[in-house]
Amino acid sequence: MFSSQQLFHSLCICFTFFSLIAQASVPPSATFKYVNEGEFGEYIVEYDANYRPLKPFARPFQLCFYNTTPNAYTLALRMGTVRSESLMRWVWEANRGNPVGENATFTFGTDGNLVLADADGRIAWQTNTANKGIVGFKLLSNGNMILHDSKGSFIWQSFDHPSDTLLVGQSLKFGAATKLTNRVSEKKNANGPYSLVLEDKTLAMYYRSPNSPKPLLYFSFSKFGVLKAPLRQATFGSGLSLEFHGPNLSSLGTLTFRKPRYNTTLSYLRLEMDGNLRIHTYEDNADWNAWQVTYTLFSRDSSESECYLPERCGNFGLCEDDQCVACPSPKGLVGWSKNCEVTKVSSCGVKDFYYYKLEGVDHFNSKYTNGDGPMKQGTCGSKCSKDCKCLGYFYHTQSSRCWIAYDLKTLTKIDNSTHLAFIKAPNK
Repeated sequence: MFSSQQLFHSLCICFTFFSLIAQASVPPSATFKYVNEGEFGEYIVEYDANYRPLKPFARPFQLCFYNTTPNAYTLALRMGTVRSESLMRWVWEANRGNPVGENATFTFGTDGNLVLADADGRIAWQTNTANKGIVGFKLLSNGNMILHDSKGSFIWQSFDHPSDTLLVGQSLKFGAATKLTNRVSEKKNANGPYSLVLEDKTLAMYYRSPNSPKPLLYFSFSKFGVLKAPLRQATFGSGLSLEFHGPNLSSLGTLTFRKPRYNTTLSYLRLEMDGNLRIHTYEDNADWNAWQVTYTLFSRDSSESECYLPERCGNFGLCEDDQCVACPSPKGLVGWSKNCEVTKVSSCGVKDFYYYKLEGVDHFNSKYTNGDGPMKQGTCGSKCSKDCKCLGYFYHTQSSRCWIAYDLKTLTKIDNSTHLAFIKAPNK
């Protein structure tokens, strides 16, 4: 048991410790305030955006305000240099889906907090680092923005908060909010339906369906056979690779996507708008065509077909050999178009709909998941029939496994007639 003197001494130590932290502050000379105003930059940037460059710069990275629709700005990090005719790319974003307007401010105050605020004072984004002993801000040469204390330790870093992109040296971490989320479209800067997440036993890719109760797995890196549990960190390396680490950052192996032909230090790994995963590499000394796609996960040159991208063929298209080939219908396969749609069932009554069958067809969610079962085909069908939200079901007769589908999206044609799809259609 503590004596009163020991307790008093301990409290004094704690008070002194917290006082030192509170006293540590950013020197006024290191603070800044940037206002979103003035002329736009003249060079070509990704998404055909308008942009205003800010002073934080470390070749080839620069902090900017940019927009793709009027008066809806994102604070972002740009990669590329003005000497190249190639597009400059956006590799980190602070406030995706929560834009600011003209005269918004980006401020670093003496309390050590980074704050992005609208002209009316509304805070759109902040680091929540006030009074945590921060004394400075830096944009490092690898594209990591950091807030550091007097000892140089990182109190906050942008590498811990990716959007859709990993730069070399940046990691996804297990149990942390560091997943990659794709951008909806070039014009709409908001989170899309795709995500890349580090789990305990694998690195996984998910599609967030509008109707399904949980995100649907469409790819797992466990297929490469190099992952060992428990995974705690996956770091994008300069050799076009992912380095996997376990507890205490113990090495669990490296997955090399492809052997680089030249210096690939200036590369990034991005979860694209279409749900694909690509590596882009920047040749800093090139005057034109500086960007090269150095790896694509789903492609004709890969073991992963584009047909397993959930939206490759729209809402209800059949994909074969990486091409959209048909629209399934109760009357058979018809010519594919972007307007392929499943015939809607308006009633839940079992007498108001029927199922039509497709043979040799997979759902994008069935390749890397086990489904339910084993069970009889009739039991699988009954589960769908009793669920008003179910649009159809997929059944593998050899394994007796069942997948209930709340969204169909792209169906993949395969050379296995035991893989069946049953799609709901209304009785007339």
